[in-house]
Amino acid sequence: MIAKRIPSPKGGAGFAQLGAYVLNAKTGGDPASWTRLNAYILDAGHVGEKVAWSRVTNCQSDDPGWAVKEILAIQARNTRSRSDKNYHLVVSFPEGEKPTRAQLEDIEDRICAAIGFAEHQRVSAVHQNTDNWHLHVAINKVHPRTFRNAEPWYDHYRLQQCCAELEIRHGLTRTSHTPAPERRHPVGRAIGGRGGDFEAQQGGASFLRWVREQARPALLEARERGDWQALHRAAARYGLAIKPRGAGLVIGHRGDRRLHVKASDVDRVLAIRPLTETLGPFQAPDEQAQREAAETQYDAGTPKRTGVLYDAFCNERERAMQARAVALATLRHRHQAYADELRRWYRERLRQERASGLSGAFRRDALGHLRDMQREDRAARIRREAKERREVRVCHPIPTWQGYLEAEAARGNGAALAALRGRTLRRAQVQAQLLAAENADEARHVIRRHLRPTIRRDGRVIYRVSDGGVVSDEARVVRVNQVTVGAAFLALSLASERFGQRALTVQGTDEFRAQVAVLAGQKDLAVTFADPKLEVLRVLAASERSKVVDRGRDPGNTLHR
Repeated sequence: MIAKRIPSPKGGAGFAQLGAYVLNAKTGGDPASWTRLNAYILDAGHVGEKVAWSRVTNCQSDDPGWAVKEILAIQARNTRSRSDKNYHLVVSFPEGEKPTRAQLEDIEDRICAAIGFAEHQRVSAVHQNTDNWHLHVAINKVHPRTFRNAEPWYDHYRLQQCCAELEIRHGLTRTSHTPAPERRHPVGRAIGGRGGDFEAQQGGASFLRWVREQARPALLEARERGDWQALHRAAARYGLAIKPRGAGLVIGHRGDRRLHVKASDVDRVLAIRPLTETLGPFQAPDEQAQREAAETQYDAGTPKRTGVLYDAFCNERERAMQARAVALATLRHRHQAYADELRRWYRERLRQERASGLSGAFRRDALGHLRDMQREDRAARIRREAKERREVRVCHPIPTWQGYLEAEAARGNGAALAALRGRTLRRAQVQAQLLAAENADEARHVIRRHLRPTIRRDGRVIYRVSDGGVVSDEARVVRVNQVTVGAAFLALSLASERFGQRALTVQGTDEFRAQVAVLAGQKDLAVTFADPKLEVLRVLAASERSKVVDRGRDPGNTLHR
């Protein structure tokens, strides 16, 4: 279980972007940011297709719409605070783990109490539109009685501690959590924030992790020499620069100004106070340090390239970019021509008004009205051009490597599926029902297109069987998410085709393991099992099947006559 606060971008625009796809004409107008957040959480624009259930807490009404109005009224009572009055909390669970409603309500109540929001108003909902259930909680930071805007400082550590306790309380999957600062190792602590998001989404090392693992030893060694310039030269050899920012120091990438981390996050002794106590006041790098060549530097990494496949992607992307450029150029030329024509028309109308013989107030009113019309027409043209430009971008999308791999894998391209699976290393699922084999990296990549599977971002191929079963064909295993006879048979067939003659390892409940072994024997599938007990079950089931077949072939058998 992971609990995380979703930060609001500067100006609060993040809530508008968060609920942009649900804040349509049906919602209407431009409501306050909390209304946007609530619309996203309840998925009002999609008729609740994401939502398993919703809940209102500490409000007079249980209806989410009236609760929002009540919360907005409470927030309006606080006229002094200029900071964000909303707190967006997300609690996500591992794939396949679906706590009961009573458990989720207890989790929500205890987490909100842990960060000081037990008495605050909130609206929550469970979203079920992904493989991972996640609980969204929109909290009013303004207290309903004192009207003070509360800010839970250092809430990250309290969230992590509470998650660890709740996992034990409810028997949920244990997840690695960031310990409090006084209990964590200065170097081995987890990567959080945007660096952690980058590692989770891209699968590569973040800039902070790279600096800790690669450059930190050299920086600490240079610090021991007691010289700022030695520290700058050591950083330069890794393509880094140390510079003051605010009240502290940051370590940044010399070639990319966007990449920088706090020096204290790399190691506590690299913070501004320990360094100034050891090396004296900060000194900027001298000319020699600035000329120091980088021996190695951070590279965020690029998606795995797959020869001909990546060349085909580049060609398709180039064609899409050219098509969009042509469409935008045509649109720009057309609007420029219209703007010139509009300008000429108003210039002629102004000339006619000046020559009309009007004077005094009549002349001023006529010319002023004409100029107002010109400004309105110009603004309308600009709005129309912006709208048409957005439509062009929608009609001419630029393919991404990820999207291209997904589309090609859906068409049955095995190379695309292999590249897709190579992008993400997935964690083992809770209570997994799966089939695997030794040397699974050498397994074939198979897609049964006639079953119309769904291709996930990480290369999983999801099959839905007519009897309700769900099978996930992954890079190293075949997983049965929803166990049925049809799903077990499909998983066995896929494992047989993918892993060849290798003995299968079956994980899951005893019932599932026995069902798979018996089914393999009954269907006469060309598989064997690494577990001797399962292999015995398979052989017995195959033997029973052979006896039935032999009885059917016996001339003296009158059963079907």
